[in-house]
Amino acid sequence: MAEIYYLLTWGTFWLMLLCFVFLLTVSVPRRDDLRSYKRVRHLLAWGVFFLMTLVNLTELSMSDSGTNDDIWYTRLMTLWIGACVAPVFSIVNITLINSHFFSWRNLVRDLVIPLVLVVGNVFLFEIFSAKSLAFLFAYVVFIVYYVFVVVAYTVIFLRNYRQYSIRLNNYFSEPGSNLLKWTVTTQFLATSSGIMAFVSLFMPHGWLCVFALFLNILYPYYAIRFINYAFQFPVIAPVVEEVMEEEPVVRDSVFMLEDIVGEWEKEKRYLQPELNIEMVAHELSTNRTYLSSYINTCKNKNFKEWISDLRIAEAQRLLLSEPKTPINEIGERVRFSDKGNFSTRFSKSVGMSPSLWRKTHLK
Repeated sequence: MAEIYYLLTWGTFWLMLLCFVFLLTVSVPRRDDLRSYKRVRHLLAWGVFFLMTLVNLTELSMSDSGTNDDIWYTRLMTLWIGACVAPVFSIVNITLINSHFFSWRNLVRDLVIPLVLVVGNVFLFEIFSAKSLAFLFAYVVFIVYYVFVVVAYTVIFLRNYRQYSIRLNNYFSEPGSNLLKWTVTTQFLATSSGIMAFVSLFMPHGWLCVFALFLNILYPYYAIRFINYAFQFPVIAPVVEEVMEEEPVVRDSVFMLEDIVGEWEKEKRYLQPELNIEMVAHELSTNRTYLSSYINTCKNKNFKEWISDLRIAEAQRLLLSEPKTPINEIGERVRFSDKGNFSTRFSKSVGMSPSLWRKTHLK
């Protein structure tokens, strides 16, 4: 088991080295609004390098006999690495969905605290012993802090992702516009790795084989996704930018906007492909934020739901007026990307499938 672990550890070393070089050397588009991305790109690269160095220094420093001291030092290093990686990885991930999240002040704080804890634990371990109350108390504090960091940053990510989803649904009309679903997957994979690292504190040394194998999958996958993000950014840039305060809907203006929105609906301009709120705001000669506020407040829907409901209503009309037209064709005509998406949205809105609704209303 020990040979497999050391083999996996060195495999992790070379994979992380490759990720480090990959993250620093691959060119990305030159855009001013990618400033935050470029900042966290370097943070991620050097974070990988830091992790790679610490993991291998830990392994090289351990004796073949695996003494009790070695075991305790491995535990402390595992806690230190995990307590540093969790905030760094999460900060990078959150910045991808909220470009104004990154803060040097918070990053420094999240790196200094684990450093103080590991130095304090090592000091107490050397001065006293692993069985001393002083060391055990400091060790428990370190564990509690580690668990807190992993849980807290997972919650912070989910809160930011929920806000990102709201902005997404208030901007795009198509369900396939969410190009950042993978950040949820990687966040939970990272949280899982944190849990595995925590479990390894209480498991035999061979358990780390599973942890090392997990890292061999996680980091290359994330590095590839991270680089691809820069090329997907032009599509999602308006959603990733800082959230703007909604403008209050003035009563006198509501009637004016309601009239032009009503005309827009009558002209069936919601059947345009790849529609987003910027396009509609431009056509209505109004502000995107104001239009979004109007839809949310007066229609009691987000932009995606509003457009979807208009298209469903048009589909209902076509299902009855053209009973011989295939359902797939009707779905395409009202700008749903595929049959599955059309059926799902129709069933959610109407309460039954398009075919059943047509049969029921043609009787």
